[in-house]
Amino acid sequence: MFTPIHDDPFVQGKIVACNATNDVFAMGATDIVSLQAFLAYPKDIPEYIPVGILKGMSAFMDEIGGTLSGGQTIKNPVPVFGGIALGITTPDSVIYSSGAKPGDSVLLTKPLGIQPAMRSYRDLQDEKRDSLLERFSEPELVWMQDIAIRLMTQSNQEVALAMQKVGVHAATDVTGFGLLGHANNVAALSCVGIIIDRVPVIRGTPELAQYFGHRLAEGYGAETAGGMLVFVDPSDVIQFTELLREKGLPCWQIGNVTKPDDEPVARFAEGIQFIETEFP
Repeated sequence: MFTPIHDDPFVQGKIVACNATNDVFAMGATDIVSLQAFLAYPKDIPEYIPVGILKGMSAFMDEIGGTLSGGQTIKNPVPVFGGIALGITTPDSVIYSSGAKPGDSVLLTKPLGIQPAMRSYRDLQDEKRDSLLERFSEPELVWMQDIAIRLMTQSNQEVALAMQKVGVHAATDVTGFGLLGHANNVAALSCVGIIIDRVPVIRGTPELAQYFGHRLAEGYGAETAGGMLVFVDPSDVIQFTELLREKGLPCWQIGNVTKPDDEPVARFAEGIQFIETEFP
């Protein structure tokens, strides 16, 4: 559940559904049986907003072969939208955020930078617009926002399918705790070290994040419906990457897993490279 980050209810509904189902895909389940909506909003909110949210959620579920099957609606002083996704898999197919092994390659399936891109979306509509445009051009900001929206509405289902075909050691989606936040969780649960030496980001977002004071360059920029952080044997990297490429999706090798030093942690390597890129 989270507060809206886009003004179009239909788009926001797709973001909500993508964010909820990604939690299931991160555990290796590839079939989402249903999504139940959770809507909380003020009683005087225009009807087209919750209706549009539900239409967006339903459209997203149609795209991945699932259904929107009811849910819960409550009154709340501010709008909050979310969902509960139900997926089915077998016990042997579940992929956990533990299990990464020394020597593993670390892969990331979506670039980072959603937080600053969507902050600029909001600032362009209020009193902060003029100061923002003194530093960045509007077409440049709109381009970053469009990429961010594509990221937030691109399902991780194909990633889950690739994980099952290849067989990976661990995985997690990258959301509110940022890249290093989620990588640290894997490191702790797996008792390993993780070194990240290159990070794909939406082109222009590092400078934008610095402007806003976001922690993208430190590895703790928040993402919504972000990509999958996957830990796999190096011999399987090419196959995994090719499976995604066949679906028109990118994948970046961003680091490796080591034996822990004093304690199991994830960290950026010295001289880390930020790869400014796009998204299909």
